[in-house]
Amino acid sequence: MIVYYAFQKYFLNFFVWWYLVKARDISTAFWRTWLFGFVSFRVWPMLSNLFVPLYQDNSWVGRLIGFPIRLVWGGVGLIIELMFLVVLTFIFFIYLALPIIPVLGIINWFL
Repeated sequence: MIVYYAFQKYFLNFFVWWYLVKARDISTAFWRTWLFGFVSFRVWPMLSNLFVPLYQDNSWVGRLIGFPIRLVWGGVGLIIELMFLVVLTFIFFIYLALPIIPVLGIINWFL
């Protein structure tokens, strides 16, 4: 009876805490970190103002210079953010797999 109680209280509650409580906290922290990078690289303002003249220079030179600068800035920022998203997703899946590894080791030890 005590073994069942300890198993239920500590072992199962650990997985509930790990996968429901902390996974939500970790995913929220990763999402906020990714959004901070998205805002820091100014991807959305650069791509939304793609055809606006640079520094409000309404001549053809301002329009000609503004387009490639904003296109490169937005494109490079978007590529960096996509790579960062892949890394964060990989780290999150590693976080989700960490509690399973000892359980599989214990099961393998008994077999």
